[in-house]
Amino acid sequence: MKKPLLFDKRLVVLGISLLLYIIALSLPALAFDIVDNQTKQTSFISVMKGAEVTIWGLLGLFFLQIPAIGWLANPLYWFSCKLFVQKKYKFSIVSAFIAIIVGFTGTISAYWLTLPNGSNPYSHLLLTKLLPGFWLWLAAPGFLMIIASYFAYTKYKNRLVLSQKLSRNLLDEK
Repeated sequence: MKKPLLFDKRLVVLGISLLLYIIALSLPALAFDIVDNQTKQTSFISVMKGAEVTIWGLLGLFFLQIPAIGWLANPLYWFSCKLFVQKKYKFSIVSAFIAIIVGFTGTISAYWLTLPNGSNPYSHLLLTKLLPGFWLWLAAPGFLMIIASYFAYTKYKNRLVLSQKLSRNLLDEK
């Protein structure tokens, strides 16, 4: 008897990963200092939630801001989810791993590269702290990558066992 689609292990794993991603978007993700260009003094700390960072990251790509490259981890993660559902585990693992690398390196580059402070030409943003939303955002593709590697391993192991049984049957027939 075929299992109902609702209880498919892959969909449960995907649901957990997507839940981590959604929670990450709702939590504070990054803390920035607003630095005055003339005095080089910090005047205010701005905390952005994950959804805000996602929107500003997309806009940053349009304006060619280098730290906004971290935003590209989002489509890589979604692509990894798609591959995971299609049972292409190896490609899903690679895509999730690249999402983690791109997301982490792109975001932490804001420690060294300043970002514009909206339309204010007299100040800029400087990343000061990575908050829980950021780590959950990276945990979503990380979780998917780890579980996909388990699924890939069991798929490989099942194929190996099946090929060993077939070779034994062939030897027994001779």
